[in-house]
Amino acid sequence: MNIQNKWYFETITSDLMILYSIRDLIHFSQSAYQRVEIVDSVPFGRCLMLDGKIQSSESDEYLYHEALVHPVMLLHPHPKKIFIGGGGEGGTLREVLKHKSVDSVTMVDIDEQVVDLCKKFLPNHH
Repeated sequence: MNIQNKWYFETITSDLMILYSIRDLIHFSQSAYQRVEIVDSVPFGRCLMLDGKIQSSESDEYLYHEALVHPVMLLHPHPKKIFIGGGGEGGTLREVLKHKSVDSVTMVDIDEQVVDLCKKFLPNHH
């Protein structure tokens, strides 16, 4: 579906709203837990949206995931077994696996559909 020139708004707080242009709707579905959309936005590239809120975007997801993972991993003397609660788009897992001391990682996300869709449509996150 081509939805070129469609504008999407996201309410951040009662005093702040962001408006951005969407090139294409890549995927839309309702999982057992939430509305899941993958969109191609003009300012942010491909984005994962859950219940109408951007969760992750191609343009800057690395900033979040690097800051989330590396300080903790570097403070631990020898991280070997890692648990990730959530993390369906795969960016946290990608950053954890950059550490050579890691032997195993278990990632659990409540929404299997989000994990599968991100593997398919957001391969740069994984």
